[in-house]
Amino acid sequence: MEKLNHDEQFISEKVGFLPSLRFKILLLFIVILVIPLVLLMQVSIKRTEEAAQNDFTRRLTYSGGLLRSSMEDKIEWLRIRAKTVADFDFYSQAKTGFSASMTTQLMQSELIRSGLDFVGLIQNGVTLLQGEGTLPTAQTPKIIPSICHLPLAANLYVLDQEPWIFAAAEITKLRGIGKYHILLAYRFPRDFADSFKRLTEAEFTVIYSGKRVLTTLMDQMNHRMIDTPLPQSELRNGTLEINGKKFNFVREEAIPGKISEPIFIEIALPISEFQELGAKIAGDFTLFGIFGIFLAIITGTILAWHIGLPLNELAQSTTQLASGDFSLTVKTNRRDEIGQLFRNFGAMVSGLKLEKELKENKMRELSTLFEISNAVNFLSDSVELLKFVLTRAIDIFSAERGSIMLLDDVTDELVIKVVFGGRYRVSSSTPIKLGHGICGLVAKEGKGRICNAGFRDTEFKNFGSLIPVEDIKTLLVSPLKFKDGTIGVINIVNKRDGEEFTEGDLALLNLIASQAAITIENNKLYELSITDGLTRLFVQRYFLARLAEELLRARRYGLKLSLIMIDIDNFKQFNDVYGHQTGDLVLQRVAMAIRDTVRIGIDIPCRYGGEEMVVILPETRSEEAHKTAERLRETIASLSISHPMGNLKITCSLGVASYPMDAIDKDTLLLSADKAMYFSKRAGKNCTTIASEMDKI
Repeated sequence: MEKLNHDEQFISEKVGFLPSLRFKILLLFIVILVIPLVLLMQVSIKRTEEAAQNDFTRRLTYSGGLLRSSMEDKIEWLRIRAKTVADFDFYSQAKTGFSASMTTQLMQSELIRSGLDFVGLIQNGVTLLQGEGTLPTAQTPKIIPSICHLPLAANLYVLDQEPWIFAAAEITKLRGIGKYHILLAYRFPRDFADSFKRLTEAEFTVIYSGKRVLTTLMDQMNHRMIDTPLPQSELRNGTLEINGKKFNFVREEAIPGKISEPIFIEIALPISEFQELGAKIAGDFTLFGIFGIFLAIITGTILAWHIGLPLNELAQSTTQLASGDFSLTVKTNRRDEIGQLFRNFGAMVSGLKLEKELKENKMRELSTLFEISNAVNFLSDSVELLKFVLTRAIDIFSAERGSIMLLDDVTDELVIKVVFGGRYRVSSSTPIKLGHGICGLVAKEGKGRICNAGFRDTEFKNFGSLIPVEDIKTLLVSPLKFKDGTIGVINIVNKRDGEEFTEGDLALLNLIASQAAITIENNKLYELSITDGLTRLFVQRYFLARLAEELLRARRYGLKLSLIMIDIDNFKQFNDVYGHQTGDLVLQRVAMAIRDTVRIGIDIPCRYGGEEMVVILPETRSEEAHKTAERLRETIASLSISHPMGNLKITCSLGVASYPMDAIDKDTLLLSADKAMYFSKRAGKNCTTIASEMDKI
């Protein structure tokens, strides 16, 4: 009886013990699986949010900087232009009096040459004597006194719900004939910010008095949303929906308003991919957390009845997995629940390992695509951009070598642009026609191909290459497609491990090629945006930016910097007597002579405006710049243009100014070069003048 009571007591203790043990095991599994997962989720989400914020800040800074700098460049340009016109064009006219015919002719010429909306002559800071162009007349009496109270001023105004720049410069060299100002006005076109939208994918809006006065936004009828009420006008940042797509926006005061209210700039950027990624990660972690809790309950209940080595072994395995080691192997010969648990755990490890590898590969792919898409921001040279794309593609496929071929716009044939990798450095320069060989077929059909037979493929063509074709064992080719056309192909040759290319490799190369094509075309657009279409010289906006950069570098490192200002002599005669086509031809021939004379990759030739051109010469003394200017002058003087009225000769007047000898900043350097150039004009033309030697002549 005592033994029976003892057994009952023992069973009772065991039954009471089991729930406690089950609780401990459940708690252990929750601690091992769930809590780290929650912490990892919080850390991952926080990092994703930080990445999203950093990405938004970077894109916002870049986008806002583009618009602000462009508007500020316009204001600065108009201020400089007003000063130039006042000091040179109208100063000579003022000596003989402001006759209506001559003044009107000067104003009309300046309207056309500088692309302005209004040019006016102001007396005593308030009276408009003469004017050419169009102004919002109701606002003019307010503008003139506010802009003409200083010798030189430029401001941004919003008039009749349109942004205007006004600049005024006093004809300061006059003595005893009164106070006169030259007033210039420029109205921002409606599509002013559209080019920035294409570069940044942002929507830009200039806001005044709670309404849009300049914007890239279009309504459903493709009408620009000008002079429309601003939603959430009281907010300075937030989220809005544009054409069914969510944007984050920031509104900041751009330039203080000159009428009654400040002027704001709204920059709306698409929701960052990092934010979407954070939401997906949170969902994934939630699913994993639910799965972990469920697994903890099931396995904890089973393990409560099977205490011993299996539990210890499994605990060690989970510890190893928690440390991030996916190399563990879980094996068992048991056919009961513990054996099943081991097999489930092993399957989970394999699944996590596979998922980790897939995610790592996916992140590598995304990283490659991101690097390629961002390469255009750092590589302005087309060949370097192509080489960057090719090397990244070769690296991600662990291939031996590769090449990129682009379609020639004239012959419509594939031409090798860049080759990288491999033992050989000589390749055929023979163009490949569409439909010929593997590359020609891919370019014609717009569909990638896997050629694991290499040179043995029946459609493979050698085209007279000096490289042994037997070296091509496997080949992967993808088209560079942009919009509805193909601009070239990218070729990847031979995996280093000797394996064949797969459909997955082709799919990835197609993605890289698609992104590369967009990046290549964007780079072309960038080159077009900084290059004058007629002369192929850099545009004025690019010139001013580069001049500021080179001056900063020269000041920082104690270097010399020179500037050559070039003006074609009697250019108006070419247009008036021989026609504008002849005038354009003169500009092109002079620009070609400049490009052929200056140092490639070092000097910066630009079209400053009209028939005026400039060359920035970094790390160049005044004497060296004068020699270059003389070579330019002699080269241009040797040019002639055939015309039914006879061969036309071209000459130029040049001015040279240097930093720090002749100037201390950008404005004074430009002014010194301009004065030297006009000195050459007055000295008989077809000559070169150094700014520092004008007083000696």
